[in-house]
Order: sequence, then C-alpha cells, then structure tokens
Amino acid sequence: MSFASARFRKGQKVLCYEPDPSKQPVIYHSEIKDIKFQDISKLLDKETCDYLTKDTDTVIQPTYLIHFPGWGPRYDRWVTEDLILDLSDESLKKKKELDEKALVNQQKQTRKRKTVNKNSEVPTAKPLLKISLPAALKQSLERDFVNVTLRNLLIKIPRVPSTHDILNKFIESSVAKGSGYDQEQLQEFVTSITTYFDVMLPLQLLYKEERSQYEREGFVSNSRTKRQQLVIEKDGHNVMFPGYTSWSKDGQPGPLQPSTIYGIEHLLRLFVKLPEYLGHVERAHQAAIGTLCDLFLSYVAGNRAEVFVEIQPYKEADLCDLG
Repeated sequence: MSFASARFRKGQKVLCYEPDPSKQPVIYHSEIKDIKFQDISKLLDKETCDYLTKDTDTVIQPTYLIHFPGWGPRYDRWVTEDLILDLSDESLKKKKELDEKALVNQQKQTRKRKTVNKNSEVPTAKPLLKISLPAALKQSLERDFVNVTLRNLLIKIPRVPSTHDILNKFIESSVAKGSGYDQEQLQEFVTSITTYFDVMLPLQLLYKEERSQYEREGFVSNSRTKRQQLVIEKDGHNVMFPGYTSWSKDGQPGPLQPSTIYGIEHLLRLFVKLPEYLGHVERAHQAAIGTLCDLFLSYVAGNRAEVFVEIQPYKEADLCDLG
C-alpha cells in the first residue's frame, strides 16, 4: 500500500486555520507535535476524502497533531494537511487579513452585547442540551467552513439529497431497524427539525459568502435577480406564478422552502446551534430531544455515502456571489 509524502515535519513551526467551523475564521501560529499516516476514507466523508486525494492514488494521507502555543495540550487537534500553511510571507499576510476581520467582528459583537445587557433584564438561559457530532461529521463541517469562507466555493443547489429527503429516509431506516421509536414519534421530531431549519437557515445557518446565492434562488422578494416562474394551465389559460418554485400538497404552487433545496452541510450547521435554540426548553424535553438528535447523527455517520452522495458538491462562486 502506497503512502502520500508529508509536506511538513514533526516539530516544525507552521500556521494552521481555526479547525472549529463555529468560530471566527482565523489562522494561528502553531507547532506540529506528531504525524500519523491514516486511511482518511475512514475518518472523513466521501466528498472530502475525494477532494483531498484528487492528485494522488492513495487514501493513506498524513494527519498532523497541532499544538497552539499558549493553550494546554487538551486543545491540540489532529488536522489534515490542507489546513496547514508554511511560515511564508504570503501566509503571514493572509493571517494578518483574517486577524483584522476578526478584530472588527469582535468589536461589533462587544457593542451588541453591551446594548443587550443595558436594555434587557432577562437572563439568558444556559443551554443544557448536549449534542455530540461523530468525528467524521465534525471533519465535514470543518471542510465546509474552509471551502465556503476561505476558498470562495459554494454548495451547488438544489442539493441532492435535500434536507427534506434525508430526514424522511432517517424515519424509514429507523422504523425498519427497530430504533425504539415509532413512526409518529420520529415524524414529530423530523417535523420540528424541518421547521427550525426553514426558519433559521436565512437567519443563522448561512455564511455571509452564501447570502447572494440565497437571494438569487428566489427566497427573498426583493432579490436583484429575476426569480424562476411556474406556469400552469387553469380554465384554458396559462397562469404564471412568479417567485414560486415548488408545489404544495393541493397541487398549487407554493413558496420555496430551504429544506427542499439545501442539504446535509447546512443541516449539520443546524445541529451545532440546536442547543442554543433550545436553551429554554424543560430539562426532561431536552434529554428526549438529545437522544433523537444522537440517533439521527449516528444514522448520518453510518450512511455517509447516501447522505452526501456527490463527490464534490461545491462550485466556484460567481462574481455576483462575491459582491
């Protein structure tokens, strides 16, 4: 079995992208503590693995244990090679640019928190719900974060399978395998997740780089781009429904729902934020929801080929997306 060569060496001082997709995109000074060659097809989802091995014939790739100076060993992280940069002038320039953006965002958040604390006496409930993403799904989130925010790539939509399709397949699989939940319980969970997804996607589940794409797909009524139109025959005449791209249960055009267009990448972002959304739910209900969330995430991790499907679901952002 052939092995890919390692670009970096143990003990080398390097730069590393923030591996947590839920945090501000920055680059850290770091040090390589260890190197391990692993079969990344067992660690990552299929499209990420194919992306990282597109220029080689082996899935045995180097992974690096990264230490961040000033932080304890428990914050060390294993990362793949594409998240590491050498200490070149170009890399340091990129780090400086991201640091400046992070500082501006931090100042905005500080001002926002001060305003909220000044005008509100209602304490924020501390989230009790704990959701643990399997390692392979964390890697998918991290790769998605880097692709969209740093590489100017966008998910090709409509995504196949969609969030709606994935959640319904989860119900079928869980009932067939005897998960301990009946179809009614699973359907209630899926309906709730779908509702959260459709409501929260435009508010908190899109990176700013994806906003123009979202508007161009017809979700926003004042989009600068003409939206898709449906034409149906009614009473012998063609009737046009501007701004509608899906059909409701009664056969009439209905508004497009994000859950029918966006897929697993954005759905995983929802599960990262779900504890925050459910902070005020009673503890007993949170425990029940957490168990179902774990069941769903286990289903996704165990069926990555069916859930992710496409080898490379990204495309380069158009000029109108970058604006």
